[in-house]
Amino acid sequence: MVAVVLSYAGLFSDMGISTAFVQRQQISHEERSSLYWLSVSVGLVLMLLVMAASPLAAAFFNEPELVLLMIIAATNFLVIALGQQLRMDAEKNLNFRPVAIIEMVAALLGFTVAVIAAWLDWGVYALVAAAIVSAWLTTILSWMLLAKGWRPTWRLRWDEVRWFVHFGGGMIINSVINHVNSTVDLLLGGHLFGASQFGLYSVPRNLIMHVQSMINPIITRVGFPLIASIQNDKVRVREIYKKTMNMTASINAPVYVAIGLFAPEIVLLLLGERWLDAAPLLRALAFWGLFRSFGNPVGSLLFGLGRVRLAVRWNAGLLLIVPPTVWFGSNYGAIGMAMAMAVLMVALFIPGWSILIRTTCELGLWEYSKEVVAPTFCALLAGGGAWLIASQVDSPVMRLIVGLPIGAAVYIAVSLIINRSWCSTVSRVIRGFIV
Repeated sequence: MVAVVLSYAGLFSDMGISTAFVQRQQISHEERSSLYWLSVSVGLVLMLLVMAASPLAAAFFNEPELVLLMIIAATNFLVIALGQQLRMDAEKNLNFRPVAIIEMVAALLGFTVAVIAAWLDWGVYALVAAAIVSAWLTTILSWMLLAKGWRPTWRLRWDEVRWFVHFGGGMIINSVINHVNSTVDLLLGGHLFGASQFGLYSVPRNLIMHVQSMINPIITRVGFPLIASIQNDKVRVREIYKKTMNMTASINAPVYVAIGLFAPEIVLLLLGERWLDAAPLLRALAFWGLFRSFGNPVGSLLFGLGRVRLAVRWNAGLLLIVPPTVWFGSNYGAIGMAMAMAVLMVALFIPGWSILIRTTCELGLWEYSKEVVAPTFCALLAGGGAWLIASQVDSPVMRLIVGLPIGAAVYIAVSLIINRSWCSTVSRVIRGFIV
């Protein structure tokens, strides 16, 4: 319940200033100082607003304990704001290693705190304590490892932050509209379906979304500052975006194909026999997730080039299409809703290219398509072969144990022939990491 409230409040966490900070290449010390104190001020105001709204949230959910939980959790808005700009500055300069170290250490310590607090029977406060510890540690380590002697001066002037606020305002509008488009199936499903049918839908959907939340940000987080740094060189922007598309598709395609082909086995392993009816839904949602993942890198392109208005117009247009499509599919139950979303993603592939890609970096349809067609074909070829071999085994768990390694091996072998660019990129990344 706390997470739901904070997720919406989080849309306004820094007013889009961090994205604007990365997108604009030349920023004076005075502008940066004003931006820092503006971000801290926004974090402070948001913290106070969430604290003030906690009784309303508790009344809405009919859960009095939410008041104290939200008051404690809301302090993270201010804590995170104290170090946010330092991390964005490192990413802007493509200095990802210390940021990754900070986030891994904070996540590990937060997890440790959660386990110890849960063992001590703190209940839900174990999760809140973990979030607080992670936020404080992230901010402290950011100042220790990323500040490099920089300190903000005491200033906050409108003329120095005006452009960033205008840019960030567009980011907020885009985020809100995109959040509605991304959650409309949950809102309608929760309203139209019974609890059991909605659970049958939402659980596999969350699994599909977890795959994207783990994989795609790793790629798009690098793509955004990289494109912003070369935004005036359209040829290089086009090449970077092609590599981002290919990398995203090459990692997502085999995962989603495997989920689709081995859906019953995955459901049995993760959820148990009572959830076997969710297997067809998982298959349909895997198809939806695959095509949805193809569109994720476009945010890096649009924001890196400063085309926020184009992103807002696109998502506003989707707001006229997505809810009616989801509602139409819901008339045929959860599987109908999943299929409607999957078909819509396929239908939007070419319009998305025409409106968002061709107009910004002049990438042709075939060049755009082949970056996702090649890895998808490799995944289907490898997954189909692995499924045929594994289907000879009786045990569901053994089918996964046999099928997934075979599929992975065949996928890599086929990619060396059909998707060489991805293989060479991965090889360079691995060599660079080892060195």
